[in-house]
Amino acid sequence: MALAFSLTAGATPSDNDTVVIEKPRRVKIIVGDSLQHVEVWGSEGNPAYHYENSIQLVDSNYVSTSAINDETWKFSIAGFSKKRGRKAQTECSMNFAAGFNNAVGMPSGADIQPFKSWELWWIVADWAYRPWRNQHAFSIGLGLDWRNYRMTDDLRFVKDKRAVALDAYPSGSQPRFSRIKVFSINVPISYRFEGKRIGFSIGPVINFNTYGSLKTRYTLNNHKVKDVDTDVRISPVTVDFMGKLLLHGLPDVYFKYSPCNLLRDGYGPKFRTLSFGLMF
Repeated sequence: MALAFSLTAGATPSDNDTVVIEKPRRVKIIVGDSLQHVEVWGSEGNPAYHYENSIQLVDSNYVSTSAINDETWKFSIAGFSKKRGRKAQTECSMNFAAGFNNAVGMPSGADIQPFKSWELWWIVADWAYRPWRNQHAFSIGLGLDWRNYRMTDDLRFVKDKRAVALDAYPSGSQPRFSRIKVFSINVPISYRFEGKRIGFSIGPVINFNTYGSLKTRYTLNNHKVKDVDTDVRISPVTVDFMGKLLLHGLPDVYFKYSPCNLLRDGYGPKFRTLSFGLMF
């Protein structure tokens, strides 16, 4: 099948202002009182071919615009990329996030300090697809996440032969901190709406938790003590529900909540996790 139509201006190489496209994959034609728009995807031997042409009647004059193989792919790091008028259909980006952690449902007396419990998150690659090349996008990514949950009060994390427990510091000691650290490989999946000044994003983050450890520091009899355990039984897979507020020209604000217990069942106190911070 061949598609042929005439142009009034702006066409690329043509005979008598006619473009011939052999075996197009998809064609969209819009005809109105003041607008005629033709868009073609694919051609024989070139599935990535993309052509569009618009003719608009403005104050009794015709205005024609056309484009062949316009941008369909964009790459950015931490939001820095060349600004363009039309959104790319496919985009790959790299982002960094820094935030704080809290624990929901910890046993009474255990006080996780959110602003002393850090999250550092590197989204190595985030692939976004805009099926309609407008403000709506769907994305999937791959990230590396480092989190810790820190207490600075009179309780510490300790580990016996198999499980993590909460215990008091030795008598006469001066506590510094006690924390659980978790490293995860994760897959964020989201839908996002990108308005001109503000937008939002929602979706799950699947965490494959590969490492967990304990560290406690305190002073006893004028000696600094450090207790470390690198065999903490973390739940192997947890899911966060994430929402992001997208602010034009500013870092994104993100929130994550997981209804899953961080420690494996039977290997420590049960608590869920909450994170919030900025994404660049």
